[in-house]
Amino acid sequence: MIDGGTKVACPKCSHHFPLTDGLSRQAIERHAEEFERALAERKKALERELAAETKRQFEIELKAAREAAQRQFDDERRRIDAQYKVQLESAQREAADLKRKLESGAAQFQGEGLEVSLEALLRAAFPLDEIVPVPKGMNGADLLQRVRAPSGACCGTIIWEAKQTKAWQPLWLRKLKDDQQAVGAEAAVIVTASMPKDTREPFVRESDVWIARFDAARPLAEALRSALLELHKARLANQGRSEKMERLYAYICSPQFTQRVKTVVEGFTLMRQELEAEKMAATRMFKKREMQLTRMTEGLLCVVGDLQGIGEASLAQLDTVAPLALPLEEELEA
Repeated sequence: MIDGGTKVACPKCSHHFPLTDGLSRQAIERHAEEFERALAERKKALERELAAETKRQFEIELKAAREAAQRQFDDERRRIDAQYKVQLESAQREAADLKRKLESGAAQFQGEGLEVSLEALLRAAFPLDEIVPVPKGMNGADLLQRVRAPSGACCGTIIWEAKQTKAWQPLWLRKLKDDQQAVGAEAAVIVTASMPKDTREPFVRESDVWIARFDAARPLAEALRSALLELHKARLANQGRSEKMERLYAYICSPQFTQRVKTVVEGFTLMRQELEAEKMAATRMFKKREMQLTRMTEGLLCVVGDLQGIGEASLAQLDTVAPLALPLEEELEA
């Protein structure tokens, strides 16, 4: 570009003059517009080239970044997958161990749940009784029910065992009988979800052990409890029986018993004598009055006969007097 104020020399006369004086304004403006337009187009082309280059560089960098991120992601994923695999295998081993433990302890856990329900049922139904866990060292039995009378006296013990399993085991009977003998219980009951084969009743008795479903536990407990209360009453009645028999025999042979019996017999004898005397006195009085009434009746009949003989037909109404007197005499005789 050349400054418009730059002086140039005329090739003919060697006169110096500014460049703007040698060019017309229109030519200058036309060249300026063309220059501005060319400059603007060049600017736009450069901007396009710059944008394209920038985009290309950005895409190259983005691709490189993506490839680097992808490699990092793949590495991280492989690391996570390896760690997950290790943790999964460890969790599977732990799950297998837990499953074995759960399977081995499932029966015990279910039995403990049934035991809690049974204990709550017995405590609610029999508040006077003492419901306690069995002493340690006994495998199988769960609860002891010490039956108490209203007076507080212990009338007997029922040993309970709860079984929440899918199949009945006859070996339970022998184990519970051993526990029953160890604690000295009068009755033994197994409450089970699985009754013996071919059993349709709510409770049965096998080998002196009661076997019941859970819904039959309370009525069975009430029956056994009533039996223990009656047995306690019988024990109390039989306590000192021989001593009481000796005392009774001594009392019967004593002078006091003889005197008391003699007094009673004399009372009966005196009462009998007085009753016979009263009866004889009444009989005499009845006979006396009967004779008096008989004489009065006979006298009345005689008067009627005399009056009828005197009045003849005029006293016919007196005929009704005789029939009245005769039934009275017959009634007195009866």
